[in-house]
Parts: sequence; C-alpha cells; structure tokens
Amino acid sequence: MAIMPMKQTVTRIRKSGSDWDGTESEERVDMKCAITEGAKLVRSSSGTSGVQSISSTEVVSTAQIYFDKLADVQPTDEFEYTNELGITRKYPPLTIDIKRLNGKPILTVVSV
Repeated sequence: MAIMPMKQTVTRIRKSGSDWDGTESEERVDMKCAITEGAKLVRSSSGTSGVQSISSTEVVSTAQIYFDKLADVQPTDEFEYTNELGITRKYPPLTIDIKRLNGKPILTVVSV
C-alpha cells in the first residue's frame, strides 16, 4: 500500500537506439502516481563518469511526480501528463530522489 494515494497517471517515454541510423524506438508506459503542480526551487546536478567535479545549478521545478516505492525512472526519460482540464504537457526530469525508511525505498520523487 502506498504512503499517499496514487490517483493520477503519467506516461513514461523512454527512447532507445539512434536517430542517425534509423534504429530509434520509443517505449511508452503508463504509471500510477501523484502529481503536485507548482513552482519549487531544486538543485540539479550534472557530471560525467570519471570526472573529478560535478556541477550543480539551481532550477525551478514546475511539478513533482510521486511514485510508490522504487520506480523505474531514468534521467533520460520524459514524462507526459494530462491534467483534469485536458491539457497535456511533456516534462524532462530535473532531479530524481528516492525516499527511504529503514533502508527500504518508500517513495520516488521526480522533480520536473
């Protein structure tokens, strides 16, 4: 049972392959979630494997997507959400945070 009600649905779009050789494919998966829309200041970090420094910037998140337990989300995914007014938006993730209780994942929070 989720720690908060997951009454909304978001579509995770994961692309694989390469566009230049024509092997690009798109996987679309509907996921149950809870979404909170509103501006929030988050710190987005970027770095390359093997590099000694990681740069971080402060960005404004327009929504937070909450998934139950440990969700299969990656920084390269894109999320598509249709709100109650029928407006569809696509969001790239800014940060992915995993909330844990006694070492077990209880919530995945994606700021977009």
